[in-house]
Amino acid sequence: MEIIQPLKNFGLSEKESKVYLASLEIGNSMASDLSLKSKLPRTLVYDILERLIELGLISYSIKYGKKYFLAANPTELLRIIKEKERSIKEIIPELKILQKTEGQKRPLVEIYEGIDGMKTVMNKILNSKAKEFYAYGSSRSSYEVMQAFMNDWHKQRIKKKIVMRILYNNTKQARERVREFSNTLKYSKYKFMPIELESPTATVIFNNKVVLQSWTKEPFAVIIESNEMAINQIKYFEELWKIAKR
Repeated sequence: MEIIQPLKNFGLSEKESKVYLASLEIGNSMASDLSLKSKLPRTLVYDILERLIELGLISYSIKYGKKYFLAANPTELLRIIKEKERSIKEIIPELKILQKTEGQKRPLVEIYEGIDGMKTVMNKILNSKAKEFYAYGSSRSSYEVMQAFMNDWHKQRIKKKIVMRILYNNTKQARERVREFSNTLKYSKYKFMPIELESPTATVIFNNKVVLQSWTKEPFAVIIESNEMAINQIKYFEELWKIAKR
């Protein structure tokens, strides 16, 4: 079974793999021989042989009115992989064009759940090549959920010189967060909104993405990829920035 799994990864079914391996082992043989070796019904083996012949993994010859099957050299598997790779490479430019979000009627939406999901979302910001991002809402919930990760995340942000503009709700907890973790605020600009509400939710905008985060007991985040929505959210942020204070 250990040798069957790589063949399944290649694209063969388990039964196709068994017939191919049986043919390799016994060499030039009839379908009945392969049926016994693979322990599969002969009628099924005939169907599988047709599929393997199409792939170029099995050939046949007729001797004395009987059909004999022979497995191709295993290196044919590599040939097939290379052909598939070559075919895909040829259409990669077209696939990339289809992937572009411009002109799409609906934005791309991704949902991430749990602490690992939140880490993935935060790392997307670090790896996005964004020079600046915007955030408003939750002030300390991320630190309550995964403080060690966030400390390291800010170290990476500062190392990459990514500017963070953030609007905190004007709460005691938010101001404590600023004092306690002031070392994480390098390359940051922050203000306090005239909102005295402690909330576990936050909004982050970077590049053409808007992230809605919920730092509850079971945290989750929604990433919305939309140029129009990101632009509008930044405009909203800038209006809040005008009325916010240090």
